[in-house]
Amino acid sequence: MVSLLELEGVETAYGLSQVLFGISLSVAPGEMVTLMGRNGMGKTTTVRSIMGLTPARAGAIRFGGQEVRGLPSYRMAKLGIGLVPEGRQIFPNLTVQENLVATATGRGPWRLARVHELFPRLAERATSTGNQLSGGEQQMLAIGRALMTNPKLLILDEATEGLAPLVRAEIWACLARLKREGLSTIVIDKNVAALTKVADRHFIIERGRVVWSGDSPTLAANPDVQHRYLGV
Repeated sequence: MVSLLELEGVETAYGLSQVLFGISLSVAPGEMVTLMGRNGMGKTTTVRSIMGLTPARAGAIRFGGQEVRGLPSYRMAKLGIGLVPEGRQIFPNLTVQENLVATATGRGPWRLARVHELFPRLAERATSTGNQLSGGEQQMLAIGRALMTNPKLLILDEATEGLAPLVRAEIWACLARLKREGLSTIVIDKNVAALTKVADRHFIIERGRVVWSGDSPTLAANPDVQHRYLGV
């Protein structure tokens, strides 16, 4: 299987405190994979290492066959990785439309009209500022903003954290559609039932190491793994 993204033996630390101890994982073109595990186990640090926000100090990170470990985050974005960060981090004083246009590359299929079609609510709220939106609307905006960069790989950190059930269902439907359209995706979330319906493969991280990986049918049929590592 040819990988779009490949991590091999990645180690990352914050100062003297090491967080990742040899993380290895891969994402194939058109594949949706998840990073799962309890809080504080290294999922977000893995994403930060991929994006160059917290540079890995050992191991290999390859994207599209190119070694990218050590590249700054703006270069990673230019190569085609779109990030929906934990906490959303939209521009609070810009309008919805300004937030979307701010990251637009002008190249590729994702333009304003297509984001509005995916999330009609954003079209309705086009002139509202970021700080006037609900949590669900902010998450839609964060996803839309990442899509406007026309990424080859979309990463969502805490995809549905703290959202109302109806909004969560809308986000899952959106991710299922993006998968059908062939967009490679990494999703961090705690909802095992939703993830096993839509994702291809899963990597469970415990104390900075991948302790289990497998496909959705295997994870869904393995309550022991869910209980042991995910507290389900």
